Amino acid sequence: MRLIPCLLFALLLAAPGAAAQPSTPADAERLRTQSLALVNAARTARGRAPLALADSLVEAAAAHARDMAARGYYAHVSPDGATARDRFLAAGGAAGRVVRENIARCTGCPLPPGPAAVEDLHAGWMESPGHRANILAEGLSDYGFAIAWNDAGRRYAVETFAGPGTAPAQPGAGPPQPLDPAAQTAHAVARINALRGDAPPLSAAPALVAHAAAVLPAGDLAGVALDDLAPLSGLPADLPWRRYEVLFARCGGCGTTATDADVDHFLDRWRDGAGGTLTRAGLTAIGLAIAADGGGSKIALAILAGD
Repeated sequence: MRLIPCLLFALLLAAPGAAAQPSTPADAERLRTQSLALVNAARTARGRAPLALADSLVEAAAAHARDMAARGYYAHVSPDGATARDRFLAAGGAAGRVVRENIARCTGCPLPPGPAAVEDLHAGWMESPGHRANILAEGLSDYGFAIAWNDAGRRYAVETFAGPGTAPAQPGAGPPQPLDPAAQTAHAVARINALRGDAPPLSAAPALVAHAAAVLPAGDLAGVALDDLAPLSGLPADLPWRRYEVLFARCGGCGTTATDADVDHFLDRWRDGAGGTLTRAGLTAIGLAIAADGGGSKIALAILAGD
């Protein structure tokens, strides 16, 4: 392990109220471009997709670096309680994306920082398992980086990551497989029937599948709620059931495409929190559909029916 004496990755006390000194715009751009190149070299060497600079993440990183330098703290959560995700959203980031952050602090390092500082920061983060995991994580697409320091001579660096995330795969499961609504429902039926015990088995109802899929909206799904969908409005009048129940759930930072892993994830949530709807004996048919907006947000709608 290469030792980097000037870099501190543990919490230290700093003088409160010290004035923050950010890099000049030109220097800041050179340093973040260099940092991105180092991150992408590490990612592509391990089969990960490269990242691109995003204004929202650059702004979030710069705001946190300046704030730590000015107020003399060193943490992912500010004294006001703001998190990396809060800073990303405040900078205009999309709510459905997963957000990660690495930070580092240095006392007595040369100021202003130059290319050697960026190399040392990257090396230090790569030698730390948690920071390395952020750099190499799947499901990321965007990057930000900033350095600021205070008149007490302490330097703060922040790199931020965001992306649509990955489907919430079950432990030990294989790679998630994309599924259309009919296949999503078939996968759900097999899992639900294994839970129903002596209750009559559920069957997939193509009419309910088609209706659930038609109800789900296109576009950004981060703010969509069940009340926005009117899921039972417009059901065909000739359906044979008299009773309907609806289940709804959402997730963020969970990938770009609806998969079998998403079905499992939503079923687990409904099993634990839907009051026994999945195993209710009087419900015998189901249609399920999951919509993904490509930015990390997904919503799931299940319509169950019976006599």
